[in-house]
Amino acid sequence: MRIEKTITVGDRAVTVHELTVADIRAWLKSLESPAEPDIVGVALIDGVELADLAIMTDLPVEVIEASSPSELRAVFDACREVNADFFALRGRLETIGKASLASMPGAPGNHWS
Repeated sequence: MRIEKTITVGDRAVTVHELTVADIRAWLKSLESPAEPDIVGVALIDGVELADLAIMTDLPVEVIEASSPSELRAVFDACREVNADFFALRGRLETIGKASLASMPGAPGNHWS
């Protein structure tokens, strides 16, 4: 059974649930054909995209958009606790991606270019 945790953010109860393997595969697949770039969604909170919060919680996108960064950070902290394996995978993928980019010809510090 997957883990669920309910937290209170402001006056709202938020349920955070553990992603299934299928959820994680769908998340990874969504990275292959990203929608229009959302700089705020990607960069507002270090370590998570706002779209990721929507798939790990019962929060509708409209509520996420109307929330303050401090409220979203509280949600993220609970998501990170409940989805430790997902965030570990995300970190490994980020490390692999950075190493791959660094090894490309013409990359700063690459002596083979």
